Amino acid sequence: MTDTPSNPAPTRDSTLTFREVTEDNWRAVANLSLKPGQTGNLAPNVWSLCEAHYSEDAWVRGIYADETLVGMLMMAIWDPDEAYYIWRFMIDGRYQGLGYGQRGVEFAIAHIRQHNPRAKTLGVMSTPPEGKTSDNPLKNVKPEDSPYKFYQKLGFKETAPPDEDGEIMMSIDL
Repeated sequence: MTDTPSNPAPTRDSTLTFREVTEDNWRAVANLSLKPGQTGNLAPNVWSLCEAHYSEDAWVRGIYADETLVGMLMMAIWDPDEAYYIWRFMIDGRYQGLGYGQRGVEFAIAHIRQHNPRAKTLGVMSTPPEGKTSDNPLKNVKPEDSPYKFYQKLGFKETAPPDEDGEIMMSIDL
């Protein structure tokens, strides 16, 4: 949805809702994009939607600020009594800096606690705080574009050494 007089641009005070991705909105979700320097942090949304379609443990939602689509949250539910995982999470580059990222993670935590209070942890993979370089320049991430400090500020802690892609597992106790 575009900003019009009847649908003003979202603000910090906009109400966030998390809506199922359907045949009516999947293209808009697929077309959301990060800021250019952030593209090495995660796969494109169209890839995530394809993975979600074929994965039994995927739970995906479009994030709306009032009536404007601003992001996507995709979680994996590996063992409902143990671990949930933020598989993909993004706020479109146009809407970053308005607090939607923090509110999105807080929603994920609240959703898990409400639907399975026995769950113990929520994990996420992050680019290291020092960024990363790759043979593929599109996967390079500068330190200022890494989400590591964002997740750390929300209480996530590093729980494993970097994997083969240089990503760090972080988690928070529920």
